Amino acid sequence: MLIVSEAAIRLKDTAELHCPGVPWRDIRGSGNWLRHQYDSVDVETIWNTIQDDLPPLRTAVEKALVSLPDSAQA
Repeated sequence: MLIVSEAAIRLKDTAELHCPGVPWRDIRGSGNWLRHQYDSVDVETIWNTIQDDLPPLRTAVEKALVSLPDSAQA
């Protein structure tokens, strides 16, 4: 999840342009939350995020990648 958060931070506004409707602000903030609250992170919340939130995010990103010109994907 930290890697996804970092990637979202680096994408900046590009993420919203290519994948509208994805809660990018929450995704960016999750990394910061994990880094600073690691001692009180609820394992069930993490598991639910992996099970419920990552699959739709993956689908949205894959759809966006298909629509990008080949030169933008490199």
